[in-house]
Amino acid sequence: MLAAIAAASALAFTPATERRVDSIAEAEVRARRAPGVAVGIVESGRIVYARAFGAAEISRKIRVSPNTQFAIGQISQEFTAAAILLLVQSSRLSLDDRVTAYLPDVTAARYVTIRELLDQTSGLPHVTDWAHLVKAVNRGRFISPPGKSYDPNPVNYLLAGLIVERVSGVPLSDYVQQHVFLPLVMDGSLYIGDSGIGADHAVGYRPAHNAFAHVELPSATQSAGDTGVISNVYDLAKWDIEFPLLLRVDAVREMFTPGLQGSYDLRAMGWTIDQRGGRRFIWQNGELPGFQAMNALLPDDHVAVIVLANVDDTGTSAGLPERVAGRILDVLEPPGELHVENAILTRAHEWLIRVATGHIDRAQLTPGFSNYLSDSVIRNAHIAAYGSIVSIVPIASMPSANGATAYEFLVHFTNGTLHYKMTITPDGKIAFLSFSP
Repeated sequence: MLAAIAAASALAFTPATERRVDSIAEAEVRARRAPGVAVGIVESGRIVYARAFGAAEISRKIRVSPNTQFAIGQISQEFTAAAILLLVQSSRLSLDDRVTAYLPDVTAARYVTIRELLDQTSGLPHVTDWAHLVKAVNRGRFISPPGKSYDPNPVNYLLAGLIVERVSGVPLSDYVQQHVFLPLVMDGSLYIGDSGIGADHAVGYRPAHNAFAHVELPSATQSAGDTGVISNVYDLAKWDIEFPLLLRVDAVREMFTPGLQGSYDLRAMGWTIDQRGGRRFIWQNGELPGFQAMNALLPDDHVAVIVLANVDDTGTSAGLPERVAGRILDVLEPPGELHVENAILTRAHEWLIRVATGHIDRAQLTPGFSNYLSDSVIRNAHIAAYGSIVSIVPIASMPSANGATAYEFLVHFTNGTLHYKMTITPDGKIAFLSFSP
């Protein structure tokens, strides 16, 4: 949340910082990890950096610019959530209304609230029949009871988008255009399937045999309120600066309140509520065929970093935009070193090796986290790909739920750097582990 009237930050975006950011983004294009990358940085309510590198379209040799439009995937959820909250502000619905109050034909959701859709805690079935979404949802099996567990499911935001349409009487894209994009002067933003795409828009690609293969975007029906927005770094910077002026304070608070307090992933309405180097860190990433995106905020420092790329999943634990945004944030806000007990450092090192090798001692974990830490979660961390550990530097220690303590480390490997978080309960059990760029 980076209000335009934010006080001057302690940061100052200097030419030296600019060169370092240039080199981070350029390296991804030179290494052929993406055809094109665009980066935007906000500091104290101003866009201080907007640059792009590489190709928007390879065959026609169109270069990326800061105005180039990219599909932004699940970052679109922020706009669907904002549309719902604007309808709440105008007293046209309540977050605690049942879904069936507005979509009576979605009988499976008769005990699901709008809040649970936005928090992704509805438990609704996953479906693949987008052309018959409502029938498919009604025929499916619930993943969990409503409100009990976080489950990222496109159905949640597709249904939320349909509620916006039912209440407002206009298509979701029209409502967001009139009530979000126009007031914030987001002239380069639209929905998949709408007119207005620029001639230099980015084409999506997938890595293919040391080259890139063109990928088609999904249909408007498949994306809509979940992944349907096309935007650019200028517009997303305006969004990060100004959405607290569009929404009331209570609406912003709702947007940033996790649906399940104390869960492993503190997911709110289109955002992940996190910490980085002891600071509040609020972010969302996105992926669609041919595209990846990251929108990252350090709200207390009045800093935002936006990274867009026209390439999809490369098979690593963190996508290209997350990796680039993480390195940029470490340039903008260098993590400091913290003294912790040797026993904590030893434990951190032990579990880094355990995750890298898959040798998990579940007796050291809380029961809930042991259930969460499945074999697939461990494999998807891809820790071994970073090589040997060079150093583990403690950078933050924070009180967590139920008397636990959350520690954050900066881990330098031979092949890169990771932020590593570990939460330890008062009785010495590990309640959480995470790894990010």
